[in-house]
Amino acid sequence: MRKSAAGVVVALLLASVLPRVDLGAQEAAEVFPLSRIRPGMRGVGRTVVQGTRVEEFQFEVLGVTEGPPGRLVLFRASGPAIRRSGGTASGMSGSPMYIDGRFAGALSYGYRSAGPDSDLGLFTPAEAMLSLLRDERAQGPARGVVALQEPVRFRGRWVRAVKLADRPTAEEDSSGLPTFVPAASPLLVSGISDRAFRLLQRTLRYADVVPVQSYGGVGRFPTPPLVPGSAVGVVLVRGDVNAWSIGTLSYRRGNRFLAFGHRLFGFGSVDFLLTAAYVHTVVRSTEFPFKEGDIGEAVGTVTQDRTAGVAGTLDRLPRVFNVTVTVTDQERARTLRRSAQMVRRSDLAHSLVPQVVLAAVEQAWDGSGAGTAEVRISARGGGLPRPVERTNVFYSAQDVATAAVLDVPDAVRFLFGNEFGPVNPVDLHVDVRLSRQRRTVSVVEAEVASRTVPQGGRLRVRLQLRPFQGAETVSRVVEIEIPRNFPRGPALLVVGSAGIQRDNVPPAALLADKLGGEPPASTFRDLREALEFFEDFGRNTDVLLQLVPVGVPPSDDPQKRFIYFDEFAGRLVRTPWVVKGEQVVPIVVE
Repeated sequence: MRKSAAGVVVALLLASVLPRVDLGAQEAAEVFPLSRIRPGMRGVGRTVVQGTRVEEFQFEVLGVTEGPPGRLVLFRASGPAIRRSGGTASGMSGSPMYIDGRFAGALSYGYRSAGPDSDLGLFTPAEAMLSLLRDERAQGPARGVVALQEPVRFRGRWVRAVKLADRPTAEEDSSGLPTFVPAASPLLVSGISDRAFRLLQRTLRYADVVPVQSYGGVGRFPTPPLVPGSAVGVVLVRGDVNAWSIGTLSYRRGNRFLAFGHRLFGFGSVDFLLTAAYVHTVVRSTEFPFKEGDIGEAVGTVTQDRTAGVAGTLDRLPRVFNVTVTVTDQERARTLRRSAQMVRRSDLAHSLVPQVVLAAVEQAWDGSGAGTAEVRISARGGGLPRPVERTNVFYSAQDVATAAVLDVPDAVRFLFGNEFGPVNPVDLHVDVRLSRQRRTVSVVEAEVASRTVPQGGRLRVRLQLRPFQGAETVSRVVEIEIPRNFPRGPALLVVGSAGIQRDNVPPAALLADKLGGEPPASTFRDLREALEFFEDFGRNTDVLLQLVPVGVPPSDDPQKRFIYFDEFAGRLVRTPWVVKGEQVVPIVVE
């Protein structure tokens, strides 16, 4: 068996079928075809290691993986830029690779662990990347252990398979197989607290990206000419909160471009913001080094996010969704305003919009802690009959900052997850007024005039409410109309808050639950009814009195807590306080 002169040869099979591509005359002159690439060939790659200056590194071809299911080119890189990067670092993804001065492909995968063999990498052939300019699709990458065409020598032993991982991991594979990961930059995030960052990590578990907390953001630097090898940023959020990934421009034809050499999210057709990028440094890591840097001026739009890379155009910018947050600390008479622009995707907006709001509230409130928050939300979008307006009051003895965000995911769903018709999201504004004063009221007693009530009759209830540290209780008399078709027999009059806050559930757990799963299906008949419910019901300051037949399970979903037969068997009582506590009274319907 023949061995490569470079020593270690690791061949990797990816499940990305390389389509047959007929190159045009211009491309044929620019491209070094995969069919001519042979072990031992040498070439140069281009990337940015620091600042915006494009540098060259050298590489030698070690082999080409054979299909099925697909082909990549295995190489070993060298030169000062590689030594300073600690190998094929994240953020080098998309670095163009040239043989005989012609575009051969773009760096896409690197060896997982820093140290020995960290200069090994794989690049995606040029033909596969150029297919993105034709909007052609490729199949997704393989995961787990994949077989090698021929056994190879790796660190003193023969291996017949390698492992492909979605992301770096500190844990060694028990088989000891060499592992390759995408050379993509992690999703760099700045402008949020450690606690909010942990929540974001939890809510982005479905994605292949790895969030990393960054101290970068929107930088001020001259925008360099965008050429193959330039650092670029693919931006999800830009402003006082930022979320972006740094990669490398691979190829440019007029205003069309290719970058990354592999997928970012793999969403297919997208509308992401492309910016210039400034690389501060390459962060050395025992798992995988990565580029740390700032995003700069918006320069274009990413329109394709697929297996072979990302593609787009430099002649237009994507439409974005604006989020603005105004937070007032009433006791310190201080107002903080924060804003961000973000991509208009329902899956990402659901996770990212609450993070922008939480970051602003935490900054104004100096973290978490007890307090009361008056929250007003206004959301606008084409396709909505009017702006969506929602006011609510929250109190938490531990974490009012997170409590103030609990209604935001529901507002976002009207713009990005509307079941009743398409909506063109425009903006969302959140106004939060914070106070350390406790504005709560306890439900002390619910006294009924009679424990029996006929179908179609009225149930008279006297409420006793005690404001926190108030001198006197507040009394309210309420009558509940019982529907004529209400089931006969035992029932329970449940009196408590109409909101989602619960005394025994931390706000952070409630928010994580809202963000971590699939949005629930709407139980409303039309958009008008859904808007009316969101704007007028489920407030923490409302006392909900509801008659429930025995055997009907309770629900924490505000939509499902208003149980209907022909009509709602209950009443709402408005108060200026956050309602705490609950009373349950047995009733018999005759």
